[in-house]
Amino acid sequence: MKTAVVVGANGFLGSALVNTLLNQDFEVIAVYNANHDKINHKAKLVTNAEILNSAIQPDFIFYLSGNYAASAAQLQEINETLSHYVSTFSKAKMVYVSSTNVYGSTPGIVTENTPFTNPGLYAQSKLEGEIIVKAMQHFAIIRLAYIYGPGITNSSFIPAIIHSAKEHKKITLFGVGAREQDYIYIDDAVSLCIAGALQSENHIYLGATGVSVSNKQVAEEIQKHIPCNIEFTGEENGQSFYFNPKQTFEILHWRPQIGISEGIKKMLV
Repeated sequence: MKTAVVVGANGFLGSALVNTLLNQDFEVIAVYNANHDKINHKAKLVTNAEILNSAIQPDFIFYLSGNYAASAAQLQEINETLSHYVSTFSKAKMVYVSSTNVYGSTPGIVTENTPFTNPGLYAQSKLEGEIIVKAMQHFAIIRLAYIYGPGITNSSFIPAIIHSAKEHKKITLFGVGAREQDYIYIDDAVSLCIAGALQSENHIYLGATGVSVSNKQVAEEIQKHIPCNIEFTGEENGQSFYFNPKQTFEILHWRPQIGISEGIKKMLV
């Protein structure tokens, strides 16, 4: 039986990853920070200090710590902890979950090899993490786009407009709702992480579907399941994002299975 350590196991992606690994007969060690209420208790629950001071030598480490709302000090601490994992578990395969935010404001269609343009603080911390991880003999870096699905609790676009539809019977979009984004469903994000872990070679992967949809399209999918009005106001100043993960698809023989229509339905029905 293979042993997988999931760091950040109480998060949206981490808790889903723990469940899938358990279902695939991995021995799972779930590392949490402050809370463990979302973690399947069939996993072994530990803190960073406990796992780093143990004699365990896992086969895989999935490092999922950090989010866009973290402070500069928190991001620095996350990467310092990552360095400890790299030095402690040198024989493990490290799967580092990065973000498509690293590409910054790069225009046009982004691929795995697209240069970075003015990445923000969070993205810079992810790039630092990528550099740290490359010291491992075996690694996979996965730059994930916008993840969504049942159980997401942050205040990002999809959960925010679902809340508005439920509570206020309306969704308000800027401009004409034309801003586009690539959304990857939680189950597909999990399967990509595992596919990256099982790939023998070291690569950077683009965790996107290759299909961007507009804010208006997302709102209309929600409207199919929640009676509400779609309204428009002001101007849309947000950037649209487009990705071409062809290289990732080819290397891993992997493709996302859930489109936005089915994904929204799974969240609401």
